[in-house]
Amino acid sequence: MIAVIDVRLAEREGLQALTELAGAASDGGIALLALVDSRQNRGIVGQCYDAGATHYLDLADNGADLEQAINYAFRYVENFRGGAEHASHEQSLLTIADLQWSMRLNAVNEHWISDSLLAEASKIDFRQYPVTGIYRTLSQEERKRVRGAMGRLRDGARQAAVPHQLNGRPVILHLHEADGRIFGRIEYLADEKRADDWTGRDLLSGLRNAVAARAWIGQQLEDDSQLTLIAIGIKNFRMINAAFGRHAGDHLLRIVGHRLMDHTQKKYKGPHLVARLDGQNFLIALANMSNDKISDFASELIGSVFGDLQLEGRPINPVARAGVAIGSEVSSAKTLIRKAVLALAEATAADALPINFSDVSEADVHLEEVLEDQLTGAMGRGEIVIAFQPQMKVDTGQLVGAEALARWEHPEYGLLGAATLFAVAERAGVMETLSTQIHKQALTLAANWPASLGFLRLSLNVTAGDLAVAAFDDEMLRQVKTAGFDPYHLTLEITESELIGNLSASADKLHRLRKAGLCIAIDDFGTGYSSLSYLKQLPVDYLKIDNGLTGDISGSVKDQVVVRSIIDMAHSLNLSVIAEGVETEAQLKTLAEQGCEYFQGFLRSGPLSPDEFEAFALRSN
Repeated sequence: MIAVIDVRLAEREGLQALTELAGAASDGGIALLALVDSRQNRGIVGQCYDAGATHYLDLADNGADLEQAINYAFRYVENFRGGAEHASHEQSLLTIADLQWSMRLNAVNEHWISDSLLAEASKIDFRQYPVTGIYRTLSQEERKRVRGAMGRLRDGARQAAVPHQLNGRPVILHLHEADGRIFGRIEYLADEKRADDWTGRDLLSGLRNAVAARAWIGQQLEDDSQLTLIAIGIKNFRMINAAFGRHAGDHLLRIVGHRLMDHTQKKYKGPHLVARLDGQNFLIALANMSNDKISDFASELIGSVFGDLQLEGRPINPVARAGVAIGSEVSSAKTLIRKAVLALAEATAADALPINFSDVSEADVHLEEVLEDQLTGAMGRGEIVIAFQPQMKVDTGQLVGAEALARWEHPEYGLLGAATLFAVAERAGVMETLSTQIHKQALTLAANWPASLGFLRLSLNVTAGDLAVAAFDDEMLRQVKTAGFDPYHLTLEITESELIGNLSASADKLHRLRKAGLCIAIDDFGTGYSSLSYLKQLPVDYLKIDNGLTGDISGSVKDQVVVRSIIDMAHSLNLSVIAEGVETEAQLKTLAEQGCEYFQGFLRSGPLSPDEFEAFALRSN
């Protein structure tokens, strides 16, 4: 959390280090403390500030106190990370997966060695030499350093550090004394080849980032290597974050990154790279791995990395999924990574095998990339259009409203449906902008319906991402007012296919919207993560039964029981029910018998253009 840079005897290198660290630390709340001597250079303090330092200590001052300077730097970290409690919590989490040991000063039989250190130093017999096991592997010079450091601790020093070798790699052994115990933590040092590019590092995990991964993969492809990419993600990461908190979730990502690197280095000796792509997604790139070994490697990787994970002493069960793509010199780095990520997305969406091998062509992947590049322009050119699907009463067949659905009217590829549109928007990072535009278009069109259709309700789809926007309620009310649409005829359908991150904050926004006259529905009910949590915490008026449940309701006894249970529960909570995907008279009859109030589906009409819907509505009226 704090980097100390001593620039006194190496100003040029020190300022350069500050610049590079500042670029990597700008989003992470890391304090950069520069040690300077103004007697050597009167302008050095200003130069350090320009380079990115957050704090400095001028050792030309006889009263300079390094300990207090670090305390002030840590206060900065606390403020950045949300207070002392969060910072202290994260500081403690940082050590859980480290290589650590401890022993009591006057009773060496009272000792502890972390599991990760036992695994890392597996060749050492800690049963026979629990305290001196590592010491016995050191050179005479290294042993001398350890004895000196331990002596300083016994003489009252608060901490010491010893450089030595472990498993043939340079490490620093950090030592400190507290409450009659000596604690040791081993930190591996990156060699110059690995450490020369701070901008290529992911600050959270310490792994390479997506930009560095793409460059490495591109170089391997230029060298005619066959590459295997394994994209790995944690399917239930949002739920873990909600249960344990964001700081614990961040620490989980650190542990997973460390384990991925450790397993890959141990199991594959060829050229390889481990990177964090974004969020909970990682990438392993392996050069020239035999095709017959890929499946076993990926399976072992998931089992080794994600098995037996704990946070704060509590077991967790991350659900890992992997997408595999194989490429050669004719591939591009961008396309190959995309193939792996798309395979991961398919594995995450499915409940079958955890590992999915990409079978899409590079032409299809290229099409996805083209659509992503074109989407922002398409939004500006008016290619995103609205369709309305009628909603009817089950008992009378009367038209009561319409759900607004988005389509992409692509000049080359024709009409692209909502699934394609939103998938492209998600990957292009424009979901919020697209959602706002769709809401605005739909409200404007509905506000211009003829007066004779003023009784109709309009339903808009709202995602968890929409609700996460701080001013979502203000923006929605502003759009309704600007369009001139009656808020008492507007329903917001909350998509249940993803977990709402902060139900309490979302509930506050929806309560405010409901007070303004809007109704709230839960879309795709029964298919998401937390239906009962939604019903308990959110102000709800309608439940919308997913077409996956209504599809076979006329023939399947099990489906009938499930749907009847949802309808009965809704009615007991004074909620109305809308069924979607109704295509046959038999389905409609069954829904009527079970007490469902409203429906939509191809039995009466599919999605219609605005002009077609207006004509349909006027005929129905």
